[in-house]
Amino acid sequence: MIVNKSLLGNILSTLKKQMSEEPSSALILGSGLGEYADQLVSSVTVPTSSLPGYPRSSVHGHAGKIIIGHLPNDPQHRPLMVFKGRVHFYESGDLEKTLLPVHVASEMGARTLILTNAAGGINPRFRAGDLMVIEDYITIGTRGIRPPTDRSKDEEKLRTEKSAGKTDTKLIAHFKRSADAIGLPIQSGTYCWLLGPTYETPAEIEMLRRLGADAVGMSTVPELVRGSQLGMRVGGISLISNLAAGMSSEKLSHEEVTEAAKRVTVHFSNLMTTILTNLPQ
Repeated sequence: MIVNKSLLGNILSTLKKQMSEEPSSALILGSGLGEYADQLVSSVTVPTSSLPGYPRSSVHGHAGKIIIGHLPNDPQHRPLMVFKGRVHFYESGDLEKTLLPVHVASEMGARTLILTNAAGGINPRFRAGDLMVIEDYITIGTRGIRPPTDRSKDEEKLRTEKSAGKTDTKLIAHFKRSADAIGLPIQSGTYCWLLGPTYETPAEIEMLRRLGADAVGMSTVPELVRGSQLGMRVGGISLISNLAAGMSSEKLSHEEVTEAAKRVTVHFSNLMTTILTNLPQ
């Protein structure tokens, strides 16, 4: 499975007419985290509804905007592409739509991809409001994320064997150093991607805990894998927005997720700005 070239070409053509700068990095903002994009300056905002064939999110907290601009305190004044919201696999059942933003970012010139999400905490040491660096991941339900096939066999083999599906270790280290630099405690662990859209049962959470998952959610892994396959440096950070089923007596809801994001807006913003303004070349 590869992204539709004609669809991608039409989207890129529309974007390039409005965005003259080539981004060096791209950031996909997950549930409740979209406000971070509002601080970009000299920015251009394109509603995804104006892009031909671009998928639309039906989930609250995913605004459906692509923004390119600069962080005001970036000494190198590097253009950043931000996706304010994402489309989850469960919304369409079409992996191509889920992966389209990654292809857009890559074709626009971004060489680093940072992914964020809201996730349920499984590790008993985690608390709602923690931020977790994704060091590894587990997929349950599908492994149908195949490498792009529109490349030479040698290049595809190299990417598949050496980089496909891996987070960038240097980028992960940079995330942790950035948290230390601002005195922000940060967790790290393994993120489990489930298809959704329903939350997990306590029995499923116990299964995932025994498998080694520290957090669980319904996104991020497809984009992480595809970004890696396209040769991008990729890394992810989860907001532990709630404790997963069975880890707390509270009933889970999407409103709880967005409320948790609001509570840690300042911490998340400070961390992301530190990461991006000091991003290694």
